[in-house]
Amino acid sequence: MEKTITVAQSLRHARHDFLNELQLIKMNLDLGRLQEAQEIIRSHAEAAMHASRLSDIGLPLTEEWLLTANWRFPGFNFHVECSAAKAPTHLDAAFRFFLESFVEAAKGRLEPYQAFYGTVSLASSSTLFEMKITCPGNWLDLDVLEVQGFTARKECSENNTLIVVRAQMEG
Repeated sequence: MEKTITVAQSLRHARHDFLNELQLIKMNLDLGRLQEAQEIIRSHAEAAMHASRLSDIGLPLTEEWLLTANWRFPGFNFHVECSAAKAPTHLDAAFRFFLESFVEAAKGRLEPYQAFYGTVSLASSSTLFEMKITCPGNWLDLDVLEVQGFTARKECSENNTLIVVRAQMEG
């Protein structure tokens, strides 16, 4: 299940993605599409802010999974949002295992060459940590893994599936 990625591979992927985005910005500027170029820059600045918040909440295994998933799982594209100020750090490995299991289960639902676009949002309060995975489409038949230490539930509508993972904060 675990497909590891080396630091060198991560840097190679990041460099490739960065150069692609620079080329896209240059192309938009060359075509006089200033607003499109500015939108790409704004989008990357926002993603960097969320990545910075993610690195501050004390979930290094989950952070690594979220930051490398798009490279490790071709066809999967996760947009990560983090407004959490803290997290139950003792559940780090369990969160990563849950995410890994989710992708493995989701792979079986996708048609060949079908891309997956989803959002993973992390939020916290003084007593609760929450991770939400939002997927387009109704994934009623997707099994949600039960992991000790937190609860997970799935809500399906006609066009959307939401998986909510909740854990109590430590202390």
